[in-house]
Amino acid sequence: MSWALKGNHLRVYPVATKSMYTHKIGKKTVNLNYVKLVLEIGNAKHEGKEEYKQHEMHEKVCEIYKHYYDKRTIK
Repeated sequence: MSWALKGNHLRVYPVATKSMYTHKIGKKTVNLNYVKLVLEIGNAKHEGKEEYKQHEMHEKVCEIYKHYYDKRTIK
């Protein structure tokens, strides 16, 4: 992941949507927005179609970085 973070090669970040869900944190219950992931490769910008829960999106972000890292090392 460090090769992507050092340069402008690849960026993945969340964008909040209007749909919401409830999530329990300790004794509190909070309302959070679902997020869509935006993928930037160079000047190209692609917004994902799937919605992810905020507390679970890190798994998909890591999967995306790993995919592009593996793709980069094969060349």
